[in-house]
Amino acid sequence: MHNDELDCFYQVALCGGIRKASERLDLAPSVVSRQIGRLESELQIKLFDRNSRNMTLTPAGQVYLNYVESLRQNRKLVLEELDALKGLRTGHVKLRTIEGHAAELAASTIATFRRQYPGITFELAMDGSDQIMAAIEAGRADIGIALSPRAASAVECAVRLPAPLCAVVWPGHPLAGRASVSMAELLAYPLALPPPDTGIRHLLDAVARVDKLELAPALVTSSIAAMQAFVRDQGGVAILLGLSLSRQGPGAEVVGVPLSDPLLGRTALEICVLGRRRLTPAVNAYLRHLRAHVEGGNRP
Repeated sequence: MHNDELDCFYQVALCGGIRKASERLDLAPSVVSRQIGRLESELQIKLFDRNSRNMTLTPAGQVYLNYVESLRQNRKLVLEELDALKGLRTGHVKLRTIEGHAAELAASTIATFRRQYPGITFELAMDGSDQIMAAIEAGRADIGIALSPRAASAVECAVRLPAPLCAVVWPGHPLAGRASVSMAELLAYPLALPPPDTGIRHLLDAVARVDKLELAPALVTSSIAAMQAFVRDQGGVAILLGLSLSRQGPGAEVVGVPLSDPLLGRTALEICVLGRRRLTPAVNAYLRHLRAHVEGGNRP
């Protein structure tokens, strides 16, 4: 089996057809088709179901795609490990985080890390906790920062940062001076909540089920800025991480009130990686930097 056969198979599997794959490979469609035919002949099994419009993987093709992806990943690891011997000059790290403090933490530590390793590049995307865990499992993210995420067998928590939730109100709100407030009390006010597929919402829904409460938010949004604007303009109350309010000064436009429900006071940001896969030198180095930053008590 030759690398050109593997490259053609991989691109056809990704693109779902010969023509798009040939454009990516800068090869004639007939050449790509011959390579696929040669590969199927060598393996003595059909890898694609073909029709006039596209090509889809057979069960055998899916097994072979997993094999090719592992080869590509191992080659990437070997090349990056070799480069690490030259001083960690290059590498790429893919991060997924929830919005707010987690994204600020990632951006801040990327900036300080790159002062030492300017050749390392980063890709940072925001997502819900469920999507972050799925991206790590699928290899689309090297590191994820999620809020008390659901357990995933292949994913492990490398660093845990306590991050209790709080009710967010404007300074003149009746709850603003309270030492704590329960979820049940918040239902008297219009609520701004994150979408159902986020870590915060999973926890709120769990508390609501146990306490037999009905959550009927006035605003559902994944934007922390939108929630804070909703509160600031006296539209209602939001529930966010207390860490999201940590940068506010004395003239804060919104204030946080601790939640009395025990589950909501024990939440944490978890920095997760795929435990069964070796991490590249660049990912390992950044993860060490991130852990030192968090465990040292630093905040963005």
